[in-house]
Amino acid sequence: MTRRFRWTRPVAAGSVTVTRVAGDHELADGAPQRRYTVAVPSADAAVAAATGCETEWDDDTLWVTVRDGAGLARVRLRLGDAYTALRFPGPSFDDRLTAALDGDEAAAHDLLAAADSAVSLALACGPFLDAEGFVALVDALATASETASDDLHATRYDLARIAATTAVGPPVATADEFEALAEGLDGVDAIGDVSVLDALADVVAVAHDTAGETRRFLSDLGYELPLLAERDDGRFLAAYLAQVARTAGVRDAKQAAARRAANTDHPAFEEAKAAAERADYWDRGAAWRDVVLPAASESFPTFAYVLANALYWTGEVGRSDSRADELLHEGAAAAARTIDLDWVEGHAAFERARAAAHRHRSKRNHALALAQFEAAREVAESYSFLDPWEPTYSHAVVRSNALSTTGDHERAVAVLDDALEELRELGVPDERFAEMRAHLEGQRHERRAIVADDGDRLAHLEAALDNYESVGFERSIERIEAKLDDAEEAATGGSEDRARPQPVLRPDPEAGPSLEDIPDLHDSLTETDPGAVGSADPGVLPDERGDALDDRGPGRDTDPRYR
Repeated sequence: MTRRFRWTRPVAAGSVTVTRVAGDHELADGAPQRRYTVAVPSADAAVAAATGCETEWDDDTLWVTVRDGAGLARVRLRLGDAYTALRFPGPSFDDRLTAALDGDEAAAHDLLAAADSAVSLALACGPFLDAEGFVALVDALATASETASDDLHATRYDLARIAATTAVGPPVATADEFEALAEGLDGVDAIGDVSVLDALADVVAVAHDTAGETRRFLSDLGYELPLLAERDDGRFLAAYLAQVARTAGVRDAKQAAARRAANTDHPAFEEAKAAAERADYWDRGAAWRDVVLPAASESFPTFAYVLANALYWTGEVGRSDSRADELLHEGAAAAARTIDLDWVEGHAAFERARAAAHRHRSKRNHALALAQFEAAREVAESYSFLDPWEPTYSHAVVRSNALSTTGDHERAVAVLDDALEELRELGVPDERFAEMRAHLEGQRHERRAIVADDGDRLAHLEAALDNYESVGFERSIERIEAKLDDAEEAATGGSEDRARPQPVLRPDPEAGPSLEDIPDLHDSLTETDPGAVGSADPGVLPDERGDALDDRGPGRDTDPRYR
């Protein structure tokens, strides 16, 4: 089943049940309607506000009539001292929704045109869709619009969390429903991967203030923590222990691990610890997680040391767009702090700020992203073993993009120029600086191309392409190639018979058209990448490069695709 003709919304006094009333009124020529009944749990219910519909009480039942053209009507009910809002699809909206779920891209475009955003639209429709229908709607919207794809990519874990913890979105009341939603979203190619365990960890990180809340949440859905702990080499157990450590303390985390250890087989402590110390970069998280249960019977400092490493390395290689990595780093910092393990505490705080910054960046929350990058730099400056150049570099990319979004391309270019000079003074290692310089200079030319005339536009795009190709930024290369095709088509008057123009001379990085006195133009850099999933920012895009990180340990992320 995809569409629901009856749906229930939990409220403080019980639940509200909405039922769609079928009949000839739905087929009336020229004036179709949708009618609904609303069963309320208390006799003192009242309509506080109604938009796009008519309401009438019949004893304890509220009748709602939505006429054609009303879109998605809204009724706000007062139930004693509490309020709840319900949405009711009108005839045309209902028809477009059904068509969109069946793969009609034009219908999905129409829905988006009338909505504030793809995210708000999907969540508003969630209550009268099951998980399959909700996923189908997300897929339809993401396929119909690159902007919608980008927005839904940035919020895909939010969608799962909101559905599981609030009355908004599709109803999720069981573990099976949660996993169907997460796995369904994971199957939507246009929004990126979704992991069930990371989605659960995201709920833990955002919605729960205590480990007790986490246990109740899991129990209410029907999950058993011991069974979750066995999945994916104990990754969720690490998230749970991080929650315990950051809220109740590391001693409580040790007790929780000891209870788990008493009921499971695990390797001997020294053997597991030695294997973790030998593990390669990508395997360290799993290897240190294997040491946690044996360490539960060791001394408190030993357990705190193992837990700090297990949580830190699990988060370090997680690369999740959920809050899971931030949760793990917070737990790692809490564990390290108890035994003055500065190296892990500093790195965990640094990576938590960077993870939060990139999460905000992907949602175009530029101000919040910049604040987190600044926080990461402040952490780096507090420890001799941390380097400030990665957050400095990322901060410049986001700041420049934010300025271009407002049309201030001259200042956007200046930010990139200043960043290059600052990074040069910070003494970034030569190989990493060459990557940063190529990226920032590519960004610089891409911005200058926005306001250039046809000839200079081609020159700047060709120069940007050269820079991106030198570091293998595939998404950026695809974006520039598309822009070159558009620019060359415009230069040739759109004729397919004319030969491709010969490449023009690349301008010097310090050269290019002046931006003074040039009217602000649309910033095409804020458009989404046609073949990519991810942030609308043209900066540090995830998965731009296929190579793995060097096995150098934390503190120097040599790959700009980090998160």
